[in-house]
Amino acid sequence: MMCCLRRYQRGFTLLETVIVIVLSVSMFITVGLLIYNFSRISLYQKTATQSSGSASTVMREMESLTLPADAVLQTHTFVGGTYTSSSTVLVLEIPSVDSSGNTIASTHDYAVFYSVGTTSSYRLLEANALSTRVSGTKLLSSTMKAFTFTFNDADFTKVNIVTVDVQTQAQVKQDTVSDHRSEQMRLRNQ
Repeated sequence: MMCCLRRYQRGFTLLETVIVIVLSVSMFITVGLLIYNFSRISLYQKTATQSSGSASTVMREMESLTLPADAVLQTHTFVGGTYTSSSTVLVLEIPSVDSSGNTIASTHDYAVFYSVGTTSSYRLLEANALSTRVSGTKLLSSTMKAFTFTFNDADFTKVNIVTVDVQTQAQVKQDTVSDHRSEQMRLRNQ
């Protein structure tokens, strides 16, 4: 009787073992490739969103201060330095506003948009003590490739339209992700 029981007990053959190993390795390679590709696509999407979001942030900040501005100033001295409007710097004089959003007579806030180095752009705001705007420096983009301004008149006292051109760029491994936006902004003085 012992003899008969042993006949039905069998182990894996060499061929079955090899097939299981090959299938297991194939499955691990497939899962590894899926994880690698997902990670790569996720990083690309994150960088593309950062580049695009950066350009969008710059344009929104520019609109929020350029559209209500009274004038583009040729030069203005802020705490910490003097800025002069040019193709890479924009200095604005903006009427101060109270908590209701109404302009405060004979008071102004001053803003400057500029780049530092080849990748960063900033906005410096100097608010009047009566204004609800908050003074300070704000980093607008750390993926800046180009940040240029064009004015509709060489005489800054007559400028009423500013064309803003923003290009952002970020590197993802071997790929470059970029965004380019351009907009004409009319000052409120015209």
